[in-house]
Amino acid sequence: MQTRTPHVLKPSILQFCNSIVPNQQPFYIPVKTLLNQPINECFAILPKHIATHGGEQIFGWIIWEWPKVMIEAEFHTVWRTEDGILIDITPKIISVNQILFLPDISRKYEGRQIDNIRKPLTGDKRIRRFCQLSHEIFLALNEGDLAYKCEVPITPRIQKIKDEMTQLHLTFIQKYG
Repeated sequence: MQTRTPHVLKPSILQFCNSIVPNQQPFYIPVKTLLNQPINECFAILPKHIATHGGEQIFGWIIWEWPKVMIEAEFHTVWRTEDGILIDITPKIISVNQILFLPDISRKYEGRQIDNIRKPLTGDKRIRRFCQLSHEIFLALNEGDLAYKCEVPITPRIQKIKDEMTQLHLTFIQKYG
């Protein structure tokens, strides 16, 4: 994907955030990833880190933007140091210096994955389809006990959805960059 941390807090991003957590503004926090930790495993990394270094876990959403295509919120947790400083310590697939974080005190991680929230930035039906397929994959990978497993086998159904998403992704890169 061509997602990134939004560089500017545009009205579309602020409206999106308000639809997720009303009356809460997102803000940028630095990323200082821990070495030798698994990628995107914030819910496993943070409790161990806090047990050793103190502080607390803050739940919320990372806001990602694929300019001209969509905005996406990914449920996440960050570290608040004992001095009150928020830091994202989780390694990511894409390297970023900071994230746009939307705190959400109404949600907690309870061992089950929480689906990303996606919003198309245009009326392109293919982007809506891509968002729908992303949700279908989430549901397929989190049915029953699968929600508690790190590695899930790729079924023919999931592979078919991924193949369609790949085609749409390539189309978006050609059209939107």
